[in-house]
Amino acid sequence: MTIRIPPETVLDRILRLLGKERQVVIPQAAVRLCNELGPYVQVTARRESFFTALFRSGRSPEENEGPDMIPHQIGF
Repeated sequence: MTIRIPPETVLDRILRLLGKERQVVIPQAAVRLCNELGPYVQVTARRESFFTALFRSGRSPEENEGPDMIPHQIGF
């Protein structure tokens, strides 16, 4: 399964300045499609809501992850 991560926006840069990070959400239907159609499925993920990321507690991202959320890492 190929997961396409949406591009970074201005809101992501604002959150980074505030020390926060938006997570990428993989749709639950993606797993079901992968099981039905095989490994050659392309899925477009979506970003977590700006306000959810902004008002999330100061805990580490690992503690905030749910079963369908992965932290988005950008390498420079």
